[in-house]
Amino acid sequence: MTERKVKLDRANKSILLQALGDVYYGQRARGGSAEETGRLILRVNDLPAGGKLTMSAAEYRLAKAALNQLRTQRLAEGGYTDAVDDALARLLHAHTPLFIW
Repeated sequence: MTERKVKLDRANKSILLQALGDVYYGQRARGGSAEETGRLILRVNDLPAGGKLTMSAAEYRLAKAALNQLRTQRLAEGGYTDAVDDALARLLHAHTPLFIW
């Protein structure tokens, strides 16, 4: 299983929570399972500011899709995307832990 570690400051954590919240409520409204999204939201929320979040491949894809969706929404509204862009860039540059055998 591939894991990724990303360091989130207070602003990036807030934007990621907002993006995941939108996805969570959308899944609940459609009647789908929002269990995985809910668990990730709780993990991000419990993370201290400046802490490192370790995500599985599925969680990474979910967070990336949520941030992309929030960015698209803000572009459609004509709003600023600077904070979302920063959080997305930080997520995309998350590294996989190096294991030396």
